[in-house]
Amino acid sequence: MFQAVNNSKTASVLPRGCTFTESDWTILAGFWHPVAYGHEVGDRPVSARLLDVDLVIYRTSSGVSVARDICPHRGTRLSAGWMDGDRLVCPMHGLCYDHSGACVKIPSVPEKDARIPPRMRLQSLLSEERYGIIWACLAEAPTLPPPVWPGIEDETLKKIHVPSGTWHAAASRHVENFNDVAHFPFVHKETFGGYEEDPIPIYEVKKTDYGLTFDLPYLEAGNRFPDDIEGDERHVVYTYQLTLPFSTIIIIKPSEGHYAQYFADTVCPVSAHETRIFQVVTDTTGDPDEEFLIKESLMINDEDKSMVEGQRPEDLPLDI
Repeated sequence: MFQAVNNSKTASVLPRGCTFTESDWTILAGFWHPVAYGHEVGDRPVSARLLDVDLVIYRTSSGVSVARDICPHRGTRLSAGWMDGDRLVCPMHGLCYDHSGACVKIPSVPEKDARIPPRMRLQSLLSEERYGIIWACLAEAPTLPPPVWPGIEDETLKKIHVPSGTWHAAASRHVENFNDVAHFPFVHKETFGGYEEDPIPIYEVKKTDYGLTFDLPYLEAGNRFPDDIEGDERHVVYTYQLTLPFSTIIIIKPSEGHYAQYFADTVCPVSAHETRIFQVVTDTTGDPDEEFLIKESLMINDEDKSMVEGQRPEDLPLDI
């Protein structure tokens, strides 16, 4: 009925009912993770979950803020509240919070100039809006900066945000699949996969300051590129850049011509076995075909999803 009084100065930072091991949670909390698309956060607060931690995301004239989804007064979910100008309003007692998370108004206090305790503030997170994605970090000092995505960071190129989806699989399983090339001719027969009898060329995976990278020549069984080069198949080079822990961009360049496509994929580890997918795509035309690329991307995701969700063990094995 009542929560026990805890007079100790230390307490576990793990969320209640945490599905991660303590070591995994502690490591992952130090990285930047996507929690929402920027266009999803408008004139109302938005809820999200990262590493089993419930979050509220809200936008003010100073930008986007991310905090734990709990009012410090009586523990109400702030994502059920609303915005009053630049203030996030708690739906239970009307307490108002500014962009920094500080409480700036308590309606039930009769003295309008009464001092508000400085501890009456939200548990705000480090947050940043980049590439049309809102990123958050649960640690005070991030392990690495957010990913740098060639092409996607070019402000002159139109960006397409693929509708987000949730996979009932570990984030590590999704990233393994996204960086695996040997499944292309078997899983992606209806989209871009090559020929089953073609072996995958030997390629070198290199370590970088941010993660891993490799280049792979590949023969696609089809021609999906808007570069006016005819043919029923295309020789391409895929350049993969993985930023730890869960962000990858693929730079896709057909061998003929100067066209290139930039396809970025990043995921939010909602829990140990639930993952929300965020993808951004553009190309060197500057104005890619939004309808085609969204349709193609969703088809590719659907081809992968059932495979990844059915993999066992659910956690990614590192000792095969």
